[in-house]
Amino acid sequence: MKKWLFMILPFMSVAASAQNNVATNMTAAASEKVFRTPDVDSKPQLKNGINELSVFIGSNFKFPQIKNKQIKIFVSFIVEPNGTTSDVKAFYVNVKDLVSNGDDQVKIETEAQKELHAEQSSSLKKEAVRVITAFNEKWIPAKKDGQTVRCLYNYPINFNIE
Repeated sequence: MKKWLFMILPFMSVAASAQNNVATNMTAAASEKVFRTPDVDSKPQLKNGINELSVFIGSNFKFPQIKNKQIKIFVSFIVEPNGTTSDVKAFYVNVKDLVSNGDDQVKIETEAQKELHAEQSSSLKKEAVRVITAFNEKWIPAKKDGQTVRCLYNYPINFNIE
């Protein structure tokens, strides 16, 4: 009986250590996963509130020479477990001319300006990424099941330039 026990014991310890490796690998994989804000228990936030980011953008955004425009830019970034941001992207830009036709609706002025709008959109995307990347305040990271996790955060930037 002792012989069998000594023969089986090494195999059991190998199996037990293999299970620890699987748990470690699963934890590492979970730490690399990026959660969306609806999927976390607490969303990423700034210590002094999101208005802090709005004020920073308003103070640091360099506008192209344009007038009478309504600009909407959506940016996304990942808030890391240590409170830093990464992978900043501008994924939507809309530039409209502000034209009043009596009923206060905003409309695109002409088709001929689409090329100009595309150029403006490209420069606005680059500027949005630059400004968000320059924002160095630490975030309070998202939490899922009591653990800090990586979380994708979407943020709209809106301007009316008259």
